[in-house]
Amino acid sequence: MTPPPIEITSALLSEWLDALSRFSAEGPGVTRLAFDEHWCQAHRWLAARAADLGLAATADAAGNLFFHDPALVPAAPGSPVILVGSHLDSVASGGRFDGAYGVLSGLLVAAELRGRGTLPVVGLATCEEEESRFHGNLLGARSLLGLASAAELDALLDSDGVSWRRALESARLRGCATALAPGASPFTATFRAAMMIEPHIEQGPVLETERLGLGVVDRVAGYRRLRAILSGEARHSGTTPMPARRDALAAAAEMILAAETLAMENGPPALATAGSVRARPGLFNVVPGACELWLEVRHVELDGLARLLSELERRCKAIAARRGVGFAIEQVSSQAPAPLSPDLAAAAERLAEEQGIAHRRMASGAAHDAMVFARAGVPSLLVFVPSRRGISHSPEEFTDAGALWTGYHFVRDLAARLAAGGGTGVLRPVGP
Repeated sequence: MTPPPIEITSALLSEWLDALSRFSAEGPGVTRLAFDEHWCQAHRWLAARAADLGLAATADAAGNLFFHDPALVPAAPGSPVILVGSHLDSVASGGRFDGAYGVLSGLLVAAELRGRGTLPVVGLATCEEEESRFHGNLLGARSLLGLASAAELDALLDSDGVSWRRALESARLRGCATALAPGASPFTATFRAAMMIEPHIEQGPVLETERLGLGVVDRVAGYRRLRAILSGEARHSGTTPMPARRDALAAAAEMILAAETLAMENGPPALATAGSVRARPGLFNVVPGACELWLEVRHVELDGLARLLSELERRCKAIAARRGVGFAIEQVSSQAPAPLSPDLAAAAERLAEEQGIAHRRMASGAAHDAMVFARAGVPSLLVFVPSRRGISHSPEEFTDAGALWTGYHFVRDLAARLAAGGGTGVLRPVGP
């Protein structure tokens, strides 16, 4: 084992989290969108920190970044490694822990476990997970695993009309991707993910409320994201009686409440959210004649997700018909629910009990990179640390340094023991 040249401590983890958060657009919180200048700055900063730790940083064709022993070469095509990490991008005006905590944990774990165990441990920063710039889903992990086709990626445009290919080319010119080859990953041609561990903040209130140190996640909710177009009639707001109106925005407002009511009626783990509404022409004195509404439903079971979607569409169509408003709806993106590895979850629980860390099994309502690996047949695990007041995707997102370090220390020990066991999911004692 080669010890890292820098001592890895709780203070270092906190310091680097603060430093990484500065790679952001101006404004509240962190805004670091896939392939933008701030993302590229963060990408290069991480590569430099990897070098400080004695590691190499290798980017693939999509800008996913791997932190590994410079001496790591495949014994044969498809040589197995253990991946530890998360995503580099953020939502607009998000927090400084979402994704970043897992990325830095993966980097530091790879440094501490360099040359140790039967399987190499490689840190990972996926290029995109949040869908905040391109309306794909979990594109970083999917591109890494060869699950995103070139045709799909070529069709993606951001809100400014910039294509995925053009944005990726810009990142490549800044040294943050190896080549323009969307849909392919040199990693998969060289190494194989034997398992994947994703450290992450919970982004919900459960662990803090129950005063627990860790969440062992055994399943991740799926979602359906929808775009609805409502067509009413624009008329003068001062001369059109209320009963004569075909108000597209009023219909959308009722649909938003219908989505909320539906989720409340179903109870946990059903979730429904209206993320955006835009009315036209958007004037005080005009009854809105058109409206665009973005809706999302989530559930941890595929049947439950299908029922939510079907019932929401039924209720929205009924509202539109009653109000005399045209209604069209399309699915923008989707992700099926994903069970994670029961063997890894059991191994994590055993280690948490051994270390005396209060923990629980739980599901994740939020989508994560780990679910892509799991559906690709890679044994995968999410490990959560508490979020203060359950707030995330917000500048108010916070997890205290002690909880972050407990989670990091736990993931490091779990990865070390799994590596010593050859990636079987069996915990093996690790010698010095």
